[in-house]
Amino acid sequence: MILMISKLLQLFKNVLPARNMDDLERRLAKAQEREDLPALSKIYYEMGLHCMKNDDPDRAMMYLSRSDSIYSSRDDVFKKVKESMREDCSRRIGELEELPLLTNQIQEQIGLQAEESLDDLQTRLWGLLTMARLVQTGKRLSVLAGCEVLGQLGQAVDLIFHSFQEPISQEEYQFLMDICNELYDLGDDACFSNMTKQVEIPGSAPLQAFDLNGLIVLTELYLYIDSHLRLLSEGPDDSEAETGLIACALLPDYYLRTCKGDLSGHIQIRQEIERIQDDFAFVCSRFSWKDAAERIAEYQEMDVLTVQQ
Repeated sequence: MILMISKLLQLFKNVLPARNMDDLERRLAKAQEREDLPALSKIYYEMGLHCMKNDDPDRAMMYLSRSDSIYSSRDDVFKKVKESMREDCSRRIGELEELPLLTNQIQEQIGLQAEESLDDLQTRLWGLLTMARLVQTGKRLSVLAGCEVLGQLGQAVDLIFHSFQEPISQEEYQFLMDICNELYDLGDDACFSNMTKQVEIPGSAPLQAFDLNGLIVLTELYLYIDSHLRLLSEGPDDSEAETGLIACALLPDYYLRTCKGDLSGHIQIRQEIERIQDDFAFVCSRFSWKDAAERIAEYQEMDVLTVQQ
């Protein structure tokens, strides 16, 4: 009887939710020290539940997406996470995607603007302008083991922009292909679930690799470059311009993880929204390639995580 009660107590201990976020963060740190990815996924899931219960859907989306990213990235981790948790996590993410969250609204607006007002080239240039603004963030993270490819975003931007105007060489095409493949593989690297691997931001909280909106930024970079490579090799009929990258320089996870309050309260978020819309106006205008080159060069030097004067 004593043994049965002990087992029941242990069962309840394992399934009952943590009392508060501080407790969850302590458990997260311990799981990280053990490099226990299934436990990390479960704790992020519980953090997402906590945020949903406390009317914080933006952070709920962040934590649930992190949970999903971890258990989806490797087969061995996927098998160790209960199916019921995976299904509930996916269901909740789907529910949050239907809410009028700031990031959801921006993505919806971008999609409508591209569909109604832009041709294929304009849409691709709109995305490339965002990629240019991710160059400095990529350089920062490229010092982390496994993230080196992020330091090559600037070269990728230059080659893609050049290919808009004239053909690139086979070697240059292969360079883009290699970056595309490395971005695809990077999601499996442990650095994206390792919160101890981070880089300093002057005057702000450190940046973690997982702050690239889980794996969303990596995925959208991959999809954008892959689409462009298919455009170059197969033509426009076999390659549709991607719009998912356009909002990626918002980097909402960084602010949700490191700061309190709503996303709209951060000046960096407001400035990036303004840049997205200014870029839309630019690609709709009668721009010259010289104008575009100047804008791209300016963006490649910009640090979107700091307030722009």
